[in-house]
Amino acid sequence: MASHDKVKYKTTVGDEHWRNEEFQWASILSAGDAAKGMVLLYIQKACTAFHEFEPAWKQGAMDSGQLDFFRRRLATRIRLALTTMENNGLDKINGAAELAEILRSTESAPNMDELAELTERMHAVNHVLTDSLEGK
Repeated sequence: MASHDKVKYKTTVGDEHWRNEEFQWASILSAGDAAKGMVLLYIQKACTAFHEFEPAWKQGAMDSGQLDFFRRRLATRIRLALTTMENNGLDKINGAAELAEILRSTESAPNMDELAELTERMHAVNHVLTDSLEGK
């Protein structure tokens, strides 16, 4: 990608998908827009939290009695991104409405399985939001 040429950054990631994603993050962070950089960080933290929760739940490492705890924890990660977006005029970018819907679904998930099922939606909206932050 041409935008990679602008970023003076050498990744250690070999996988093309991850490498392109990492270059995209570096591009956003190096552009000098603090609001976009913070939104990116909060989105990544939310996505990571879901990606850590889901396999742990599926492997039986958690108790279903912890539903309220994980709903709150994951919702807090999403809310940080949404609040930062709103506070900085980024709440109308592509993907913002879907992220708000994922927040509602997270807060109302009736069980751990449905909470885990939100992981792929979170991952997909992460890409949409990151593209929006980069200006694509």
